[in-house]
Amino acid sequence: MLRHLAGTLTVGLAMAACSTPGGSGPTSSTSTSAPSSTTSTTSTSTSTSTSTAPAEPPVLHRALVADLQEVLRTHEGAEVSVALAPVGSPELTRVVGEATPLVAWSTIKVPLALAVLRSDHVAPADTTAALTASDNAAAQRLWEGLGSGASASDAVESELRRGGDTRTEVPPEVTVPGYSAFGQSTWRLADQASFTAALPCLRGASPVTEAMGRVIGGQRWGLGGIDGARLKGGWGPTPEGYVVRQLGIVPGAKGGTAAALQVRTDSHAQGTAIMDAVAAVIEQHRDALPVGSCA
Repeated sequence: MLRHLAGTLTVGLAMAACSTPGGSGPTSSTSTSAPSSTTSTTSTSTSTSTSTAPAEPPVLHRALVADLQEVLRTHEGAEVSVALAPVGSPELTRVVGEATPLVAWSTIKVPLALAVLRSDHVAPADTTAALTASDNAAAQRLWEGLGSGASASDAVESELRRGGDTRTEVPPEVTVPGYSAFGQSTWRLADQASFTAALPCLRGASPVTEAMGRVIGGQRWGLGGIDGARLKGGWGPTPEGYVVRQLGIVPGAKGGTAAALQVRTDSHAQGTAIMDAVAAVIEQHRDALPVGSCA
């Protein structure tokens, strides 16, 4: 059950179970917390200014936060959270909602594809299918091409680290029968948004981000309704409810915004409908989003 966000900015968005819905202005002055928290507005910044006091990252626009919170209140029976960051500045990630650590499902195919592109196993057709259609068989072949087990796990984790995610671990073996090893990775929302903010700036990532702009129609819910967005979704059942996740990059006139969304509710249809509502708020406040670009 989503807990209300009173007063403070708690800005909490068989294989990988994601080939089909059945398978898989003014700014807010609220306070922030340390990056390790998943239940409050977070910033992953550890940088400091020239003085002894740490630099305070800019907060999200007040109206944007208010409208996102309204979506959360409207869906009290679901767990909904959103994380936003300027492209190129993953340390400025902000989270709206109580971001419970959840299974990645097919969103993990993004670092998997990066790992393959940087390996000796070149598989452009499978890489495209895994990213644009969330093809589980293609993603499994990519995993096997990395050596499966610990070799593949290490390769995908290396890409996560390259994107600034220092703590997400990828299981080397299947942990839930009927689903892929990599799809069951627990990927915290703030970490996912931070990685996505770094993604366009990573060497060799352009084939991945380009494919993310060509996701098939049936999977273009949520951020897919925003013109020019590049995205990857993931979904599947868990004992605590049906999880729908999405990461993406929203372009703007002065740069891009990385977004990560997650919903835990009763079904795929309910989850994607809530994603649409969240994305509509993001689209409405597009001019007020935190934007950035690669140095």
